[in-house]
Amino acid sequence: MRRKRNMSLALREGSDAEVAMSPLIDCVFLLLIFFLVTSMLKRKEMLIPIRLPNQSAAVSDSSEDLTLVIGMDQQGQTYRTLERIGRDGELLYESVPELTEHLEEILQERGEEVLSLPLRIDADRSTPFQRAIDVLDTCKLMGFTDVGLKTRLRKK
Repeated sequence: MRRKRNMSLALREGSDAEVAMSPLIDCVFLLLIFFLVTSMLKRKEMLIPIRLPNQSAAVSDSSEDLTLVIGMDQQGQTYRTLERIGRDGELLYESVPELTEHLEEILQERGEEVLSLPLRIDADRSTPFQRAIDVLDTCKLMGFTDVGLKTRLRKK
């Protein structure tokens, strides 16, 4: 029968646990080389000539936003957009008695390519959920492929 050995290490009273320094020094030298090489590459990157656009080129007075927008109030009444006001693009809405008729008018005016444009429904936060789902379903049934819903706070 074999005897079980005790696997614990017994340290002598005079011996201390030591950390091997050579692997630590190797790691420090590797990090030093890494940072030296990357800093040299960064310096060469700065020499590449890049012309940045003017600040005013990024801000345009008119946006070419092709997104169709339908508004909804807290009772679930639908609205069409008339125009954008100001630089922030605030929308002016007009009441639409029947959404399907309004969407058919848009299809007749702009043709079938309008179906691939994004259609966004701006609904008031307190709009009944089922009414918002009904409007989404109507838009999808009319053939619009990119339909989204955005909630907004009521203006005071």
